[in-house]
Amino acid sequence: MDCQEVRTFISAMVDGCVVDGERREAMAHMDACPDCACRLRQIAEIRRGVGQAPRASLPAGLSLRLRVIASREAARRRAINGFASQIKAWRAGFTLWANNLMRPLAVPAMGGLASAVVLFSMVMTNFQGIIRAHPQDVPTVLYTVASVRSSLDLALGPEEIAVDVFVDEQGRVIDYAFPSGYGRYNTAVIRRGLENSLLFTQFHPATSFGQPTSGWVRVSFRRSEIQVNG
Repeated sequence: MDCQEVRTFISAMVDGCVVDGERREAMAHMDACPDCACRLRQIAEIRRGVGQAPRASLPAGLSLRLRVIASREAARRRAINGFASQIKAWRAGFTLWANNLMRPLAVPAMGGLASAVVLFSMVMTNFQGIIRAHPQDVPTVLYTVASVRSSLDLALGPEEIAVDVFVDEQGRVIDYAFPSGYGRYNTAVIRRGLENSLLFTQFHPATSFGQPTSGWVRVSFRRSEIQVNG
């Protein structure tokens, strides 16, 4: 045996749970190995010290509490012995769980409901009723796209070039991008001419419910004109 095998038998040897053959082999190894022999003596001393230690006294009411717990467990097992008893026990457990869950929420829920009733009563006292629209009213346009106010005609090339332009609330050009299919125009020369054209182009901003707002608009540039596609 080597040291690793012997150290796995040391604790069992102290308890007397090793067969004679393995015990003789382990003792023969420890006669030649002082480390394993020292470990055997240490474990034996620890076991002897633990055995000589005074026993702690049990609490006075421990026996009674254990009997009560055992009695409750026996009663629970008898109660769920049949299928109907199991259903009844599950229903009682679910009811108890639901009551414990809803109890912390009952007071906040009632407070929220009372607050909602009070606020609704305060609002309804000042409610003037539904205002009917006049038959001659013209519906308001919810959203309009930006449009060109003025531009400077600059020659960008023989073909039409479309770009998406981002216009802010004051009609100023903030950014632009080439849409899908026009990537071939993304060159330094065309970008320079396009930026010069946008620099001298003024827009009416987009509107939402009659108020200026920012938004994207598609603009087509030709050699002699500019067209807004929306």
